[in-house]
Amino acid sequence: MVRRHFGRGLIIIKFITAAMAQGPVKFTTDGFGTDTMLDMMHKRAQGLRLAPSVLSIAAGLGLMPATVITATAEQVFELDAITVTGTGLPVEVMDNPASLTVQGAEQIARIPPKSVAAILKEVPGVQVSEEGIERISIRGETAARVAVLINGQTLTDHSNYGQPILVDPNTIERIEVVRGPSSVITGSSAIGGVVNIILKKGAELPFEMKTTAGYFSGTEGWRVTHSMAGTVVAGAGDLDYRLSLGAAENGDRKTPNSVLTPSSNEDKSISAHLGWANGNHYFAMDALAFDMSAHAYTEIPGFDINLPQRDLRKFALSYEGTDLSDTVERLSLNAFYQTIDRRFDSDIAGGAFPVFVDVNALSQDAQSTKGINGKVELSLGSASRTVLGFEYVLDGVKTDKLTTTRIRNMIAGSNTTTTRVGYDDATIRTFALFAQHEMDLTNDLTATLGARWYDVQADLNASSTNGVANAPSSNSDSGVLGAAGLVWRRGDDLTLRANLSQGYIYPTLSQLFLTTVGGSNTVSGNPNLTPEKATTFELGARYDGGATLLDATLFYTKSDDYIAKVITGRSGNWQNVDGAVAYGLELLAEYDTARGVTPYASLALMRREITYANGYSTYDSGTPLLSGRIGLRGGWDAFNMSGDWDVFARGQSSAGMRDQTGVMDAQSYGGAFATLNLALTADITDKLNVSVELGNIFDRGYEAYDQNPGTGRSISIFATSTW
Repeated sequence: MVRRHFGRGLIIIKFITAAMAQGPVKFTTDGFGTDTMLDMMHKRAQGLRLAPSVLSIAAGLGLMPATVITATAEQVFELDAITVTGTGLPVEVMDNPASLTVQGAEQIARIPPKSVAAILKEVPGVQVSEEGIERISIRGETAARVAVLINGQTLTDHSNYGQPILVDPNTIERIEVVRGPSSVITGSSAIGGVVNIILKKGAELPFEMKTTAGYFSGTEGWRVTHSMAGTVVAGAGDLDYRLSLGAAENGDRKTPNSVLTPSSNEDKSISAHLGWANGNHYFAMDALAFDMSAHAYTEIPGFDINLPQRDLRKFALSYEGTDLSDTVERLSLNAFYQTIDRRFDSDIAGGAFPVFVDVNALSQDAQSTKGINGKVELSLGSASRTVLGFEYVLDGVKTDKLTTTRIRNMIAGSNTTTTRVGYDDATIRTFALFAQHEMDLTNDLTATLGARWYDVQADLNASSTNGVANAPSSNSDSGVLGAAGLVWRRGDDLTLRANLSQGYIYPTLSQLFLTTVGGSNTVSGNPNLTPEKATTFELGARYDGGATLLDATLFYTKSDDYIAKVITGRSGNWQNVDGAVAYGLELLAEYDTARGVTPYASLALMRREITYANGYSTYDSGTPLLSGRIGLRGGWDAFNMSGDWDVFARGQSSAGMRDQTGVMDAQSYGGAFATLNLALTADITDKLNVSVELGNIFDRGYEAYDQNPGTGRSISIFATSTW
């Protein structure tokens, strides 16, 4: 069968059509395809199953709201985006068994790109946490339980907070978000879900320059990105390239009631891509440098957290071959090397006359990761496909920790300084094999089965505290994870799906081996920890009937062996103590009216119960019962310009966290809120585009769970010029 059986590279197919799906067709690739555009049109069009009247389609196929580009009948659709994040095989989102959101280039371009996290706020079930640096949580799971990938390669993090997204939003081609465990294909950290960021590669022309610049009044901040890209004939093949430079700076956030001091941040980046396509073969080299610094707003007088350095360096080589034989449809290999240099500086001062205490903690970490992975897609029959893959990653951290305590007695005149110093050098080696098999049981029923075997070895190579050597230690684990999915296609406009998937998180080096010394307690690593694991069952439906689009997912997740701090008195360690059960509904619904106005809703309704080691259970687990966005959007056309408008409310219900004794953490509690917002875009010319968002129009004060107080009434405006 030709459905979903695409023989060459990942393809994003963009149809620019008139109101009744008439007009020219435009094909682009993400850099791996090697066919000519015309050749791809002839070879791939047979594999597409289009609704007979497509008037409104969610960007990324079925999970995110579609963006109306113009007020005329002409619209831009990203139809049946192809992804491998959920299954390891090229599958249209409409037929993917996973709960998947794809945000395409057109949609991303319409959102003022303050940050990647701002783009991901629109995905059902996704929350943005703020601790100086924005991080992503999915389905109530913290950022430490969400895998973040760049071009399919995992970013690792061994802090206790999770991986921030260190990418300039203007360099992103698309973002694929899998909600729920997805470790069979992705590996560790994918309990909450996976965020895979695909960066832009070459351009269609031999040379193209693009500049995007914007301003955010809520922080008196700005972002500028300039890129040069193109594709040229090089020998027997085509050479595509891209070079991007970006910088951003945000001051302290302005809320309706105050200015959050300090809460500023800034970043700068350079990214480069060079690819060469020759026949069925594509070779690429990618490099990324991203520097970030931030101040964390603590709300605690005398307590300051400064994150002056979080610098990412990444270099990758990749190869993809397509249609190599009758059996081998695709072979891909990539190797990468990345480093993260991190500096964390906190200071807390307090006391009462005549004794005052000041505690300063400084941590400098150097993390390096080497990885190689590959996979081969096989066609073993007319109604089945199989992908086999491997992954090898060597992850290391070297950390220096310095804690200085100053005690001043104003009467006795004493001034005592106590300094404690720690050094650690630790590594994690991961090797994994995985397989995913897809088979058509009937013309309309497709099943997928997958498994992953992993073997992990972690070692504390060297360690000392106050100059005294600590004994080396180690931890290891191996196991098998599974996944199974079923997709039932009911005609061209309805797909029903069921999916069972597992996820796991191997403990971080900090949790295994490192000791954190603070002003009031000491937390030690525990080399006897076991991985966290989760299993999710999902039922879903996607309906694209032309004017009406509906995507709904019911899910149930059970997680075990959560790793948490257990502190008694002034000391403690990490232990496998907690578990959680989460269930809910994620929904996208929209209807394109005959008048060109589209009401839509993107919502998540969920409950999450956490159980502590002492047996205490609570639904106050930091997860709002209801969150999301509802709105109206449409297009406009005036003064020889066109664009779209979107009026929407974004908000969530209240949420808080109770500890094992039932006490609510009042400091991080978030009340219910909703804000009214307006977004506008304008295509001034075919070379100049403007996007504007007026946020929190009624200037409402609010503070969501685990976030800073929200920005007051503000405007974000961006302009993109291409020449």
